[in-house]
Amino acid sequence: MFRKAVVSLAALAIASSMPAAAQDSTPSSGVFKTGQQVYDLCTSKTAADLDTCDYFIMAAHDMIKLYGDTKMAEGNICLPAKITAGEVRAIVLDYWRGKTSGLKFSAVSSIRNALFGKYPC
Repeated sequence: MFRKAVVSLAALAIASSMPAAAQDSTPSSGVFKTGQQVYDLCTSKTAADLDTCDYFIMAAHDMIKLYGDTKMAEGNICLPAKITAGEVRAIVLDYWRGKTSGLKFSAVSSIRNALFGKYPC
């Protein structure tokens, strides 16, 4: 039940966010999670926090793909077929560590920027 709630909240956050420009992150009028909040989950030592992090990132990925595939947003991402959630988490964490000023903004927009930076189509 908890996982469904997390995925639902992440999907809502993604659906309500604007596409990110090529900057640290996009300020938003309202977000469910900031980059800092998701970063904290992704760097936690507890399995439940890491699972929540991965589900949030996967939900962001799926919405980014939907927007790209349906041309609702410019561009798309093309991750390798066998990439794991842990590998994607590492990419996002590397991005956040290099752009700490963006952690106060939307987690979704910075996840988008991290994935576009590494895996544009």
